[in-house]
Amino acid sequence: MSLEKHRNILDYAVNFLLRRKGKNLATIIVFTLVVFMLASVVMMMGSLKQEARETLSLAPDITVQKIIAGRQGLVPLEYASAIQNIRGVSRVEPRIWGYYYDVEEDATYTIIGVKSLDTLPVEVVQGYLSSGNAVLVGEALAREKRLRIGDKLILRNHRGGYDKFLVAGIFSSRSALQSADLIVMPRDKAREFFGIPEGYANDLAVYVANPSELPNIAIKIANALPDARVLTKEQIRETYDAIFGWRSGVFLATILGAILAFAILVWDRASGLTAEEKREIGILKALGWSTGDVLEMRTFEGVVLALNSYLAGIILAYLHVFYLGAPLLKPVLIGWSTLYPEFELMPAVTLEDLLLIFVISVVPFLAAVVVPSWRASTIDPDEAMRGI
Repeated sequence: MSLEKHRNILDYAVNFLLRRKGKNLATIIVFTLVVFMLASVVMMMGSLKQEARETLSLAPDITVQKIIAGRQGLVPLEYASAIQNIRGVSRVEPRIWGYYYDVEEDATYTIIGVKSLDTLPVEVVQGYLSSGNAVLVGEALAREKRLRIGDKLILRNHRGGYDKFLVAGIFSSRSALQSADLIVMPRDKAREFFGIPEGYANDLAVYVANPSELPNIAIKIANALPDARVLTKEQIRETYDAIFGWRSGVFLATILGAILAFAILVWDRASGLTAEEKREIGILKALGWSTGDVLEMRTFEGVVLALNSYLAGIILAYLHVFYLGAPLLKPVLIGWSTLYPEFELMPAVTLEDLLLIFVISVVPFLAAVVVPSWRASTIDPDEAMRGI
Protein backbone atom coordinates (compact mmCIF):
# COMPACT_ATOMS: atom_id res chain seq x y z
CA MET A 1 0.00 0.00 0.00
CA SER A 2 2.84 2.36 0.88
CA LEU A 3 4.57 1.67 -2.45
CA GLU A 4 1.33 2.37 -4.32
CA LYS A 5 1.02 5.68 -2.47
CA HIS A 6 4.52 6.78 -3.50
CA ARG A 7 3.84 5.76 -7.11
CA ASN A 8 0.65 7.85 -7.14
CA ILE A 9 2.54 10.86 -5.75
CA LEU A 10 5.17 10.40 -8.48
CA ASP A 11 2.46 10.23 -11.17
CA TYR A 12 0.91 13.42 -9.82
CA ALA A 13 4.30 15.16 -9.78
CA VAL A 14 4.90 14.21 -13.42
CA ASN A 15 1.45 15.45 -14.44
CA PHE A 16 2.10 18.65 -12.47
CA LEU A 17 5.26 19.21 -14.52
CA LEU A 18 3.50 18.46 -17.81
CA ARG A 19 0.84 21.08 -17.06
CA ARG A 20 3.63 23.68 -16.99
CA LYS A 21 5.60 22.53 -20.02
CA GLY A 22 7.00 25.87 -21.06
CA LYS A 23 8.30 26.85 -17.64
CA ASN A 24 9.84 23.46 -16.93
CA LEU A 25 11.22 23.03 -20.45
CA ALA A 26 13.22 26.24 -20.02
CA THR A 27 14.63 24.89 -16.74
CA ILE A 28 15.58 21.58 -18.38
CA ILE A 29 17.30 23.32 -21.30
CA VAL A 30 19.40 25.57 -19.05
CA PHE A 31 20.24 22.74 -16.65
CA THR A 32 21.16 20.43 -19.55
CA LEU A 33 23.56 23.05 -20.92
CA VAL A 34 25.22 23.40 -17.51
CA VAL A 35 25.68 19.62 -17.23
CA PHE A 36 26.83 19.47 -20.86
CA MET A 37 29.61 22.03 -20.30
CA LEU A 38 30.75 20.44 -17.06
CA ALA A 39 30.68 16.89 -18.45
CA SER A 40 32.47 17.91 -21.65
CA VAL A 41 35.43 19.29 -19.69
CA VAL A 42 35.58 16.29 -17.33
CA MET A 43 35.33 13.73 -20.17
CA MET A 44 37.86 15.48 -22.36
CA MET A 45 40.39 15.87 -19.57
CA GLY A 46 39.98 12.21 -18.62
CA SER A 47 40.55 11.18 -22.22
CA LEU A 48 43.58 13.45 -22.65
CA LYS A 49 45.16 12.20 -19.44
CA GLN A 50 44.58 8.61 -20.55
CA GLU A 51 46.11 9.38 -23.94
CA ALA A 52 49.07 11.08 -22.25
CA ARG A 53 49.63 8.06 -20.01
CA GLU A 54 49.64 5.74 -23.03
CA THR A 55 52.03 8.06 -24.86
CA LEU A 56 54.38 8.27 -21.89
CA SER A 57 54.49 4.48 -21.71
CA LEU A 58 56.68 4.73 -24.83
CA ALA A 59 58.81 7.59 -23.50
CA PRO A 60 62.34 7.00 -22.17
CA ASP A 61 62.74 6.25 -18.47
CA ILE A 62 64.92 9.36 -18.01
CA THR A 63 65.44 12.43 -20.20
CA VAL A 64 68.69 14.39 -19.76
CA GLN A 65 69.01 17.98 -20.98
CA LYS A 66 71.91 20.44 -20.73
CA ILE A 67 71.07 23.77 -19.12
CA ILE A 68 72.98 26.90 -20.13
CA ALA A 69 72.08 30.18 -18.39
CA GLY A 70 68.79 28.68 -17.30
CA ARG A 71 67.78 27.56 -20.79
CA GLN A 72 68.06 24.26 -22.61
CA GLY A 73 71.13 23.90 -24.82
CA LEU A 74 72.76 21.18 -26.91
CA VAL A 75 74.05 18.16 -25.02
CA PRO A 76 77.62 16.97 -25.73
CA LEU A 77 77.67 13.29 -26.66
CA GLU A 78 80.35 12.80 -24.02
CA TYR A 79 77.50 12.99 -21.51
CA ALA A 80 76.07 9.82 -23.06
CA SER A 81 79.31 7.95 -22.36
CA ALA A 82 79.35 9.17 -18.76
CA ILE A 83 75.75 8.08 -18.22
CA GLN A 84 76.31 4.71 -19.88
CA ASN A 85 78.99 3.93 -17.27
CA ILE A 86 76.45 4.28 -14.43
CA ARG A 87 75.43 0.90 -13.11
CA GLY A 88 71.82 0.02 -14.00
CA VAL A 89 71.68 2.03 -17.24
CA SER A 90 70.89 -0.29 -20.14
CA ARG A 91 70.98 2.18 -23.04
CA VAL A 92 71.51 5.88 -23.81
CA GLU A 93 70.04 7.27 -27.02
CA PRO A 94 71.00 10.79 -28.29
CA ARG A 95 67.95 12.56 -29.72
CA ILE A 96 67.74 15.15 -32.47
CA TRP A 97 64.48 17.10 -32.63
CA GLY A 98 63.07 20.59 -33.07
CA TYR A 99 60.16 22.72 -34.22
CA TYR A 100 59.49 23.88 -37.79
CA TYR A 101 57.19 26.77 -38.64
CA ASP A 102 55.43 26.43 -41.99
CA VAL A 103 54.69 29.93 -43.32
CA GLU A 104 52.34 28.68 -46.05
CA GLU A 105 50.10 26.68 -43.70
CA ASP A 106 50.67 29.00 -40.69
CA ALA A 107 51.38 25.86 -38.66
CA THR A 108 54.13 24.58 -36.37
CA TYR A 109 55.37 21.01 -36.82
CA THR A 110 57.64 18.85 -34.68
CA ILE A 111 60.59 17.20 -36.44
CA ILE A 112 62.31 14.20 -34.84
CA GLY A 113 65.41 12.44 -36.12
CA VAL A 114 65.62 8.74 -35.25
CA LYS A 115 68.15 6.00 -35.79
CA SER A 116 65.44 3.37 -36.26
CA LEU A 117 61.67 3.02 -35.91
CA ASP A 118 62.22 1.18 -32.63
CA THR A 119 63.14 4.50 -30.99
CA LEU A 120 59.95 6.30 -32.09
CA PRO A 121 57.76 7.68 -29.28
CA VAL A 122 54.67 6.31 -31.07
CA GLU A 123 53.54 2.80 -31.90
CA VAL A 124 51.69 2.56 -35.20
CA VAL A 125 52.74 3.76 -38.62
CA GLN A 126 51.77 3.05 -42.21
CA GLY A 127 54.78 2.75 -44.50
CA TYR A 128 58.49 2.55 -43.80
CA LEU A 129 61.53 4.68 -42.97
CA SER A 130 64.74 4.25 -44.91
CA SER A 131 67.92 6.27 -45.05
CA GLY A 132 68.29 9.35 -47.21
CA ASN A 133 65.42 11.80 -47.60
CA ALA A 134 62.52 9.55 -46.54
CA VAL A 135 60.19 10.91 -43.85
CA LEU A 136 57.13 9.82 -41.92
CA VAL A 137 54.37 12.38 -41.28
CA GLY A 138 51.35 12.67 -39.01
CA GLU A 139 47.80 12.46 -40.31
CA ALA A 140 46.92 16.10 -39.54
CA LEU A 141 50.01 17.32 -41.36
CA ALA A 142 49.32 15.03 -44.33
CA ARG A 143 45.75 16.29 -44.49
CA GLU A 144 46.75 19.96 -44.28
CA LYS A 145 49.35 19.61 -47.04
CA ARG A 146 47.37 16.98 -49.01
CA LEU A 147 50.17 14.44 -48.83
CA ARG A 148 50.06 10.73 -49.65
CA ILE A 149 52.71 8.04 -49.45
CA GLY A 150 55.13 8.61 -52.31
CA ASP A 151 54.59 12.39 -52.52
CA LYS A 152 57.30 15.00 -52.07
CA LEU A 153 57.53 17.25 -49.00
CA ILE A 154 59.57 20.45 -49.32
CA LEU A 155 60.88 22.11 -46.15
CA ARG A 156 63.07 25.19 -45.65
CA ASN A 157 66.29 24.28 -43.82
CA HIS A 158 68.34 26.37 -41.36
CA ARG A 159 70.49 27.81 -44.19
CA GLY A 160 67.45 29.27 -45.96
CA GLY A 161 67.50 26.68 -48.74
CA TYR A 162 64.92 24.01 -49.42
CA ASP A 163 65.21 20.25 -48.84
CA LYS A 164 63.03 17.78 -50.68
CA PHE A 165 61.79 14.72 -48.81
CA LEU A 166 59.93 11.57 -49.85
CA VAL A 167 56.81 10.80 -47.79
CA ALA A 168 57.44 7.15 -46.97
CA GLY A 169 54.74 6.68 -44.32
CA ILE A 170 51.83 8.28 -42.45
CA PHE A 171 51.13 7.72 -38.78
CA SER A 172 47.81 6.05 -38.11
CA SER A 173 44.98 7.57 -36.05
CA ARG A 174 45.78 5.38 -33.04
CA SER A 175 48.82 7.55 -32.39
CA ALA A 176 47.27 10.81 -33.56
CA LEU A 177 47.52 12.87 -30.38
CA GLN A 178 51.29 12.33 -30.25
CA SER A 179 51.98 12.32 -33.99
CA ALA A 180 49.38 14.57 -35.64
CA ASP A 181 51.90 17.36 -36.36
CA LEU A 182 54.99 15.13 -36.38
CA ILE A 183 57.68 14.67 -39.05
CA VAL A 184 60.14 11.82 -38.52
CA MET A 185 63.32 11.52 -40.56
CA PRO A 186 66.69 9.75 -40.24
CA ARG A 187 68.77 11.21 -37.41
CA ASP A 188 71.66 12.27 -39.61
CA LYS A 189 69.31 14.09 -41.96
CA ALA A 190 67.59 15.86 -39.05
CA ARG A 191 71.00 16.94 -37.73
CA GLU A 192 71.86 18.39 -41.12
CA PHE A 193 68.43 20.03 -41.52
CA PHE A 194 68.63 21.87 -38.18
CA GLY A 195 72.35 22.57 -38.42
CA ILE A 196 73.21 20.76 -35.20
CA PRO A 197 76.96 20.13 -35.11
CA GLU A 198 78.46 16.65 -34.84
CA GLY A 199 79.09 15.54 -31.31
CA TYR A 200 75.93 17.19 -29.94
CA ALA A 201 72.25 16.29 -29.51
CA ASN A 202 69.14 18.06 -28.24
CA ASP A 203 68.82 15.68 -25.31
CA LEU A 204 69.57 12.14 -24.20
CA ALA A 205 67.03 9.34 -23.73
CA VAL A 206 68.13 7.02 -20.93
CA TYR A 207 66.68 3.54 -20.45
CA VAL A 208 66.99 1.68 -17.16
CA ALA A 209 67.12 -2.09 -16.77
CA ASN A 210 65.35 -2.18 -13.38
CA PRO A 211 62.50 0.37 -13.01
CA SER A 212 62.75 0.24 -9.21
CA GLU A 213 66.26 1.72 -9.45
CA LEU A 214 65.13 4.64 -11.61
CA PRO A 215 65.06 7.32 -8.84
CA ASN A 216 68.55 6.35 -7.64
CA ILE A 217 69.96 6.37 -11.17
CA ALA A 218 68.40 9.80 -11.80
CA ILE A 219 70.17 11.11 -8.69
CA LYS A 220 73.48 9.61 -9.82
CA ILE A 221 73.14 11.28 -13.24
CA ALA A 222 72.35 14.63 -11.63
CA ASN A 223 75.39 14.32 -9.35
CA ALA A 224 77.67 13.31 -12.22
CA LEU A 225 76.41 16.12 -14.51
CA PRO A 226 75.75 19.27 -12.42
CA ASP A 227 74.77 21.36 -15.44
CA ALA A 228 72.15 18.83 -16.62
CA ARG A 229 68.41 18.71 -16.04
CA VAL A 230 67.31 15.14 -15.27
CA LEU A 231 63.64 14.34 -15.84
CA THR A 232 62.07 10.99 -15.05
CA LYS A 233 59.01 9.63 -16.82
CA GLU A 234 56.97 10.14 -13.66
CA GLN A 235 57.95 13.82 -13.47
CA ILE A 236 56.91 14.34 -17.07
CA ARG A 237 53.58 12.63 -16.36
CA GLU A 238 53.00 14.95 -13.39
CA THR A 239 53.77 17.93 -15.63
CA TYR A 240 51.18 16.76 -18.17
CA ASP A 241 48.59 16.36 -15.40
CA ALA A 242 49.39 19.82 -14.04
CA ILE A 243 49.06 21.46 -17.46
CA PHE A 244 45.79 19.73 -18.26
CA GLY A 245 44.52 20.38 -14.74
CA TRP A 246 45.30 24.10 -14.94
CA ARG A 247 43.61 24.51 -18.31
CA SER A 248 40.53 22.53 -17.30
CA GLY A 249 40.41 24.41 -13.98
CA VAL A 250 39.77 27.69 -15.80
CA PHE A 251 36.77 26.15 -17.52
CA LEU A 252 35.51 24.45 -14.37
CA ALA A 253 35.71 27.71 -12.41
CA THR A 254 33.56 29.40 -15.04
CA ILE A 255 31.12 26.50 -15.16
CA LEU A 256 30.81 26.33 -11.37
CA GLY A 257 29.88 30.00 -11.45
CA ALA A 258 27.15 29.16 -13.96
CA ILE A 259 25.94 26.31 -11.71
CA LEU A 260 25.80 28.68 -8.72
CA ALA A 261 23.83 31.25 -10.72
CA PHE A 262 21.49 28.52 -11.91
CA ALA A 263 21.00 27.24 -8.35
CA ILE A 264 20.11 30.75 -7.18
CA LEU A 265 17.61 31.03 -10.04
CA VAL A 266 16.03 27.68 -9.09
CA TRP A 267 15.93 28.68 -5.42
CA ASP A 268 14.15 31.91 -6.32
CA ARG A 269 11.67 30.06 -8.50
CA ALA A 270 11.00 27.36 -5.93
CA SER A 271 10.55 29.81 -3.04
CA GLY A 272 8.40 32.20 -5.02
CA LEU A 273 5.27 30.08 -5.56
CA THR A 274 2.57 31.56 -7.74
CA ALA A 275 -0.97 32.02 -6.43
CA GLU A 276 -2.09 29.10 -8.61
CA GLU A 277 0.58 26.80 -7.12
CA LYS A 278 -0.36 27.86 -3.59
CA ARG A 279 -4.02 27.18 -4.33
CA GLU A 280 -3.20 23.71 -5.65
CA ILE A 281 -1.15 22.88 -2.55
CA GLY A 282 -4.02 24.12 -0.37
CA ILE A 283 -6.49 21.89 -2.21
CA LEU A 284 -4.20 18.88 -1.83
CA LYS A 285 -3.85 19.47 1.93
CA ALA A 286 -7.61 19.96 2.24
CA LEU A 287 -8.06 16.59 0.52
CA GLY A 288 -5.92 14.92 3.16
CA TRP A 289 -2.35 15.28 1.89
CA SER A 290 0.12 15.67 4.71
CA THR A 291 3.05 18.08 4.78
CA GLY A 292 5.33 15.12 4.08
CA ASP A 293 3.27 14.16 1.01
CA VAL A 294 3.50 17.68 -0.42
CA LEU A 295 7.23 17.77 0.24
CA GLU A 296 7.62 14.37 -1.42
CA MET A 297 5.72 15.59 -4.48
CA ARG A 298 7.95 18.64 -4.80
CA THR A 299 11.01 16.45 -4.34
CA PHE A 300 9.83 14.14 -7.12
CA GLU A 301 9.44 17.19 -9.37
CA GLY A 302 13.04 18.18 -8.74
CA VAL A 303 14.30 14.62 -9.24
CA VAL A 304 12.46 14.24 -12.56
CA LEU A 305 13.80 17.57 -13.85
CA ALA A 306 17.32 16.92 -12.55
CA LEU A 307 17.68 13.34 -13.83
CA ASN A 308 16.34 14.18 -17.29
CA SER A 309 18.66 17.17 -17.55
CA TYR A 310 21.61 15.18 -16.16
CA LEU A 311 21.16 12.28 -18.58
CA ALA A 312 20.60 14.61 -21.55
CA GLY A 313 23.70 16.63 -20.63
CA ILE A 314 25.85 13.49 -20.23
CA ILE A 315 24.73 12.08 -23.59
CA LEU A 316 25.28 15.39 -25.41
CA ALA A 317 28.72 15.79 -23.80
CA TYR A 318 29.70 12.24 -24.82
CA LEU A 319 28.68 12.92 -28.43
CA HIS A 320 30.41 16.32 -28.40
CA VAL A 321 33.73 14.96 -27.08
CA PHE A 322 34.02 11.47 -28.54
CA TYR A 323 32.12 11.79 -31.83
CA LEU A 324 32.52 15.44 -32.83
CA GLY A 325 36.03 15.82 -31.39
CA ALA A 326 35.16 18.50 -28.79
CA PRO A 327 35.28 21.52 -31.17
CA LEU A 328 34.23 23.89 -28.35
CA LEU A 329 37.11 22.86 -26.06
CA LYS A 330 39.94 21.64 -28.26
CA PRO A 331 41.41 25.07 -29.21
CA VAL A 332 42.15 25.81 -25.55
CA LEU A 333 42.89 22.39 -24.05
CA ILE A 334 44.97 20.65 -26.73
CA GLY A 335 48.09 22.73 -27.25
CA TRP A 336 49.87 25.77 -28.53
CA SER A 337 50.49 24.80 -32.15
CA THR A 338 48.47 26.59 -34.80
CA LEU A 339 47.97 23.19 -36.41
CA TYR A 340 45.23 21.74 -34.25
CA PRO A 341 45.43 17.97 -34.60
CA GLU A 342 42.21 16.39 -35.77
CA PHE A 343 42.03 13.13 -33.88
CA GLU A 344 39.49 10.91 -32.19
CA LEU A 345 39.52 11.09 -28.43
CA MET A 346 39.31 7.62 -26.94
CA PRO A 347 36.41 7.27 -24.45
CA ALA A 348 37.77 7.21 -20.89
CA VAL A 349 34.72 7.92 -18.72
CA THR A 350 34.82 6.43 -15.23
CA LEU A 351 32.15 6.01 -12.57
CA GLU A 352 34.04 8.56 -10.48
CA ASP A 353 33.68 11.11 -13.29
CA LEU A 354 29.92 10.55 -13.51
CA LEU A 355 29.54 10.81 -9.74
CA LEU A 356 31.59 14.02 -9.70
CA ILE A 357 29.35 15.60 -12.34
CA PHE A 358 26.26 14.40 -10.44
CA VAL A 359 27.41 15.86 -7.13
CA ILE A 360 28.43 19.21 -8.62
CA SER A 361 25.30 19.70 -10.73
CA VAL A 362 22.35 17.63 -9.48
CA VAL A 363 22.82 17.87 -5.69
CA PRO A 364 22.80 21.73 -5.60
CA PHE A 365 19.76 21.71 -7.88
CA LEU A 366 17.83 19.33 -5.60
CA ALA A 367 18.81 21.35 -2.54
CA ALA A 368 17.55 24.51 -4.24
CA VAL A 369 14.21 22.80 -4.90
CA VAL A 370 13.63 20.78 -1.73
CA VAL A 371 14.61 23.31 0.96
CA PRO A 372 12.21 26.10 -0.17
CA SER A 373 9.55 23.47 -0.79
CA TRP A 374 9.47 22.69 2.93
CA ARG A 375 8.13 26.17 3.57
CA ALA A 376 5.57 25.74 0.79
CA SER A 377 4.36 22.43 2.25
CA THR A 378 3.49 24.10 5.58
CA ILE A 379 1.03 26.57 4.04
CA ASP A 380 -2.36 26.67 5.77
CA PRO A 381 -4.93 25.07 3.42
CA ASP A 382 -7.49 27.85 3.91
CA GLU A 383 -4.96 30.61 3.16
CA ALA A 384 -3.51 28.69 0.22
CA MET A 385 -6.88 28.14 -1.48
CA ARG A 386 -7.62 31.86 -1.17
CA GLY A 387 -4.23 32.60 -2.80
CA ILE A 388 -2.84 34.43 0.23
